[in-house]
Amino acid sequence: MQSIQKIMLIVLLIALVTSCEKDNITKKNIFTKIYSDPNSDISYYPLDIKQAGDESFFILAASSIDTTRTWLNAYVAQIDKEGEMMWSSKIEVPSVNPVGDIVEINGEYFIFCMDNISLQTHVLKIDNSAQTASLVATVSEAEYPLAVSKTPDNGALLLGYDRLTRNSVLTKLNGSFEVVWQTKFRVMQDAEEILVDHLIRTGKTLPFFTGSVGQGNATHYFANGFYNYTLSLMFVDASGGNQTGIGQGYRFDGGASSLIYLQGNTFAMSRFSFNQHFLLPTIDINMNEITTINDYGGGFVAEIAADAQTKTKFMKINGKNAVVYASNTNNNQVILYAYDLSAGTLMFRKQLGFDHPVKVGGLIQTKDEGIGILVQTMVTGRFKRIGFYKLPKEHLK
Repeated sequence: MQSIQKIMLIVLLIALVTSCEKDNITKKNIFTKIYSDPNSDISYYPLDIKQAGDESFFILAASSIDTTRTWLNAYVAQIDKEGEMMWSSKIEVPSVNPVGDIVEINGEYFIFCMDNISLQTHVLKIDNSAQTASLVATVSEAEYPLAVSKTPDNGALLLGYDRLTRNSVLTKLNGSFEVVWQTKFRVMQDAEEILVDHLIRTGKTLPFFTGSVGQGNATHYFANGFYNYTLSLMFVDASGGNQTGIGQGYRFDGGASSLIYLQGNTFAMSRFSFNQHFLLPTIDINMNEITTINDYGGGFVAEIAADAQTKTKFMKINGKNAVVYASNTNNNQVILYAYDLSAGTLMFRKQLGFDHPVKVGGLIQTKDEGIGILVQTMVTGRFKRIGFYKLPKEHLK
């Protein structure tokens, strides 16, 4: 009789623990959302997501009408912390072809677009009271904006392309979006057609990005763009933008697909070579020499799709320093890999998406120590819409 009572007590305790664990997971910290549009001709291409101080999220995307082949419109939206749509706005011309990231400076959020005629760069501020984004500056010295990131001094680093001189152009902006310096990298060929196909989504989507090196103050900046006939990592010193090193890809079929700075000379990278993808949670890069990215090695991941885009972020996962990758699988799901930086081991691997094909658009760590993944999803296999996965920290194991 006592043994039966002990068994019943153990079962009751297990039930209570399980109940407590489930109570920590609510619709506020775990959900999947798809944002519909009644216009079947419009396609959406999500680019970035940022969480604001009130725990709501700003979404940046591009949109296009499938029956035309013109510049893409910018689209901004705000959703609450449970993923419910608060407002959305399609930005009208002349501001087109938005690039990620959403840049946060002193609590204000900015997006970068291209002028539909002059090709110059426009800076727009997201205004949640007006429920739109409005023009605040034009960088006339920078054409064909391709990528942007925030710098540690509350400025921005912008990658563009000069169609007349056939140069990639790296532009350092201060907090007022004035040009501090510019550095040009010879492409050695006319790359405009490739860039246009990239921008209007009729050709290969290329991994353009920029970033900063250093804790607190930047010592170097980097950009992934065209240089010397190939997609290359370009490093410059932070003070004047002087070229210091190059990581060469292979034409437009190989190179870095993402890069984030960790410490010292150590980075986390993903790279691609034709249809193969490799993850490098830690790699030391000499920023003062010419290297070949194919020589960096890395772990080959067969399940990542040939045309996948990969996002990489530094996060705190269950109190541990981690590098998290988000990419796409061959069966059209999102795949997450988290690596413990101290142990050098894989912490977890998760796949998301079952009913609809999905592609990664943005990746963030949320304020409640969970993960948010912005995606493009194919509703009924045809309509390209924006989706958002929110995972709580309890699921990051």
